[in-house]
Amino acid sequence: MTRVLIIGAGGQIPRYLIPLLQAQPAITVTLFGRHADALPYDGLRKITGQADQLSDLVEAMQGQDIVYMNFDDKAITELVVTAMHQTGIKRIIQAGVLSVYGEVAEPFAAWNTRMMGGTVAEGRGIEALEASDLDYLYLRMTWLYNGHRKDYVASPKGAPFLGAQVTRKAIAQFVLDTLTGKREDHRASIGLWEPGSEYKTKPDFY
Repeated sequence: MTRVLIIGAGGQIPRYLIPLLQAQPAITVTLFGRHADALPYDGLRKITGQADQLSDLVEAMQGQDIVYMNFDDKAITELVVTAMHQTGIKRIIQAGVLSVYGEVAEPFAAWNTRMMGGTVAEGRGIEALEASDLDYLYLRMTWLYNGHRKDYVASPKGAPFLGAQVTRKAIAQFVLDTLTGKREDHRASIGLWEPGSEYKTKPDFY
């Protein structure tokens, strides 16, 4: 049995991810967030707490095997790393952002920089993860939208980032594929986008 803690369980990606995990008999899920008790999922453990409070994180991590962190903030990631050390958890998956290495290729790069600003690479969780001894997986997600597609391109660190869009359902599928062993990415930073969105100047929904 794999025990997964979702930090930031009230976010948009968990709306797709949680039902996928609930359907896996070998996975148990614990939800952690500011209003976890109010989340509309039956049969799951829910812990209401603050991700910027070390004591709350340590409490939530008791008995867990893997952390999925649904947002990207360096200071909070550092706290999560500390809590993981205190509780003995080694594996973390973090939903992050593209362009942390300046890897986004043209013509999409110009639009992305204009929309996100020049400081997108600063203060990101990948800095804390790469400096840690954890078995991390950082997701460099392109622009997200709600849709039915669940296919994705997974691009390793060092490769150009080409895709302009991806569904939240596809991100959830990638996380599920990781948790069920279909993918084996360790101490890795993976770019994720939708097949066919390569070399677009911007996402279709803009």
